[in-house]
Amino acid sequence: MPKRPLGTAMLAGALLVAGILGIAAFLAVVPRDANTSPLAALSALGWSAAYITAAVLTWRRSPLAPVSFVVAFGLLLFPARFLFPGSQLVVPLSMVVVLNGYLGYRYLRTAG
Repeated sequence: MPKRPLGTAMLAGALLVAGILGIAAFLAVVPRDANTSPLAALSALGWSAAYITAAVLTWRRSPLAPVSFVVAFGLLLFPARFLFPGSQLVVPLSMVVVLNGYLGYRYLRTAG
């Protein structure tokens, strides 16, 4: 069995924890009556699916791992639009997400 670098194992673990938190958020916001919107539940489900997929691809050192990492980080920008509508926080947050996505992409390209 090939030994994985510590950074790859830690990144896969962090992505898996984020995916599990997405599942917990999905279970918390599942619509229980007619007055609740299913959009939050669907976005939490998409979040968890993207992060678990990125974790599995990172752990298996797939060539698709960098792309899945960028997609999972890009999903952070979707709820930011609704949390801070018309705010000045969306642009700096998007820059932080893009920078982290780029650094993770570069790391996964060199580690893979």
